Amino acid sequence: MTARPRLPVTALLGTNMFFSGVTYAATMPYASLVGVDTLGMSPGWFASVMSVGAVLGTFVSLGLGYLSDKLPDRRLLVLITALAGVVGHGMIYLWPTQLSFMIAMAVVMPLAGACYGQCFAYVRVYYVRHMPARADFMVTALRTVFTLAWIIVPPVAGWVAAQFSIFNVFLMSSLSYAVMGGIFALLISDKTTAVQMPAPARAEGASLLSTFALPLGTLAGLLGLIVMTAAMRILTFTVSLFIVTDLGGTLTDVGFYAGITAAVEAPCMLLLAYLTTKLSKETLLASAGIVMAVFIGLASILTSMTALYWLLILNGLGTAALMSVNIPYLQDAIKGRVGLSTSLMDVVAIAANLLGATAFGLLTSGGNYRFALMVAAGVSVAGAAIMAFGNLSRLGELRQVEQAG
Repeated sequence: MTARPRLPVTALLGTNMFFSGVTYAATMPYASLVGVDTLGMSPGWFASVMSVGAVLGTFVSLGLGYLSDKLPDRRLLVLITALAGVVGHGMIYLWPTQLSFMIAMAVVMPLAGACYGQCFAYVRVYYVRHMPARADFMVTALRTVFTLAWIIVPPVAGWVAAQFSIFNVFLMSSLSYAVMGGIFALLISDKTTAVQMPAPARAEGASLLSTFALPLGTLAGLLGLIVMTAAMRILTFTVSLFIVTDLGGTLTDVGFYAGITAAVEAPCMLLLAYLTTKLSKETLLASAGIVMAVFIGLASILTSMTALYWLLILNGLGTAALMSVNIPYLQDAIKGRVGLSTSLMDVVAIAANLLGATAFGLLTSGGNYRFALMVAAGVSVAGAAIMAFGNLSRLGELRQVEQAG
């Protein structure tokens, strides 16, 4: 029988996921504004910095994902990646220069970026060990807590950036990483929270690369997710500049944009949790790509913030699917290897950052943010098509055998 932890683990993990959300919600809407508008980097130079970080982050995430299934204590990896976040975003706050931004984003944050995936890998294994019947529910519930931070934080961060200094958003993130590190340091103090799921042994004579082998349908799904998420990254990098430059908005409007999207996203996640019992994950993810394409395409022709606010229901719905249904989809990609499969979340995010940042640098070099959004809409359609045509046999309603499994 599994020993009962002496700590309130679910409450601690919920708090951890909220502050994980803060690290993203406080900084992602403002990254391009800080790099390009405040520090004076060209869009191309900003994109190059983000791209280098994305390439390095891919190798870091895969390496940590592989290690997490081998090490006896995966909590230590979360602690290490959280401390990297403290250092990386703390550098930008304490030393607001192009050089510090470059070092933080291209060298330090690739390690910190793996914290999100490592947290979810731990969550999945912990609840499989302690409450197996509720493991999938707890993953979804804690992802919703992550979304809660996106509802609350962006408007607050926007107000802080407008009233004080935009670099304060990186202080918010650095302190949040510190809280996450503290939570996992506390969990490490309780031996009963150390959980692991033994990875299946490789077949005799099989190479190390066989561990990473994926079916063609799963590979197509992975590529489709990368492309659709890249479209979202182009949107993220571009929309804050688009709001301020083309729509006459403010930093506060940037915060409200992100906050309203998250407020719509939260109830949509509950709808999607229900739909996953009726429709295949491939169907939901491909549909999300089309919804995002419609939103981005319509946004690119708007002339007022009010109209953009009305469209955010589409953004929330598409984002909810691509940011929640993707978790169980990817965690099932490599059978029996939860840590390595969960690291694919980071691979998708990092590869999307690379594609999105490169596209942003090329498309916005002349300051035409509307054109960049139009291209992002097309990219989202392409990702949805890859997901759908690579998994034609899995589109539509769930089969009985899948529901039983």
